[in-house]
Amino acid sequence: MDHPTPTRWQAHRLADPPTAFRRLGRLFDLRIDPGDPLVERLRDGLVRADPVADDFVAWAAARPGLGRELFERAVRGGLPAVPDAPSELVRWFEPLEREPAWLDRDLLEVGCRTSWRAGAAGGTVLTAMALMGGYRSSAAVKPLAMTGALDAMVVRRIAETSRFVLDVIESKTLPRFGAGFQSACRVRLMHAMVRRSLLRRADWDTAAWGVPINQTDMAATQLEFSAIYLTGLTLLGFRFTPRERAGVMHLWRYVGTVMGVDDALMAHDYRQGLQHMVIQSLSNPSADEDSRALARALHHLPERVAATPAQLVLARVLTRYRTAVSRLTLGDAAVDDIGLPAAPLHKLVLVGSAARFGLETLRRVVPGAHGLAERHGLRVQQTIIRDLVGPERVDYVPYAERVRPVATAA
Repeated sequence: MDHPTPTRWQAHRLADPPTAFRRLGRLFDLRIDPGDPLVERLRDGLVRADPVADDFVAWAAARPGLGRELFERAVRGGLPAVPDAPSELVRWFEPLEREPAWLDRDLLEVGCRTSWRAGAAGGTVLTAMALMGGYRSSAAVKPLAMTGALDAMVVRRIAETSRFVLDVIESKTLPRFGAGFQSACRVRLMHAMVRRSLLRRADWDTAAWGVPINQTDMAATQLEFSAIYLTGLTLLGFRFTPRERAGVMHLWRYVGTVMGVDDALMAHDYRQGLQHMVIQSLSNPSADEDSRALARALHHLPERVAATPAQLVLARVLTRYRTAVSRLTLGDAAVDDIGLPAAPLHKLVLVGSAARFGLETLRRVVPGAHGLAERHGLRVQQTIIRDLVGPERVDYVPYAERVRPVATAA
């Protein structure tokens, strides 16, 4: 390791987990050993970044405008479109032009189609469970808290994340020149730009938080879209076959690879995903004011985007429902920690889960119902994200760069 273990690493919680995590471990037969090589890799990943992307951003910073131009040419046309590409760009894209030996395109399509039928519930799980749960880590949220006005940027951040996820799942198999693959490359560039900016700030505390947007936190983000996503949808009544779970995990493993995440830090199947979820949850610190500010901004997002009195009424209902989902999926202790309001009737969400479970059971036996559920779910997601993003193009550039011409972003 280049640096000592950051103080954010909660090793004592891994050795002596709270009762709730002990019960979860018994339920799924998960054993967390603080000396396990996986635990050690995740600990060490806190001070590891993405040197390939970081080297390119450093090269591009000395050549305003040119870096982004060459990057976009490589994203859209591959390295042949950049005949005089600098070595920094070649090191980035040359490995991406070859498929990993483990890649299964059929399984990628299963993962995408499984995500289609989640419909609006997919967004609910990603916001109310995955993102809210991630915001609880006072260390992991620091890059978000330090790179833009929280209230001003929450709509844009969610719009970018939503557009990115839709690009991925619409792609079916994440082909090299499809929108999903290209968006993953652009998000990776944005992460490297933010990392460079934060490391140059005097108030970034590597000893406490590790490297900004480090390998371990990036691996945790892949969990939000895979294992956490599947778990949340299951709690809401969705049913998945083992192959469907494998497909979603496989999809986000490949997305993580494109985004520069070390494969040794990513969960390769759902069971591993549950193990990673527990390790990440236990080893991360509790919420602080930055965590709570981000949680509040996300909590009030439906009201922020409501354009009419009728929409505002619906937004308030949706906000209460999402709070109930947060409490059902994350637990009261975690939700209290990030400062969300009470939801005394949150267990009533289980009534809806039971109804969804019944519909899912019918889907599995009624001819044609499965395909109908996929198509309908995808249309719902496309409509929601179109309404949220609007006509604005998603460029995936850091907040600080949005006040400058895009050509200077890299």
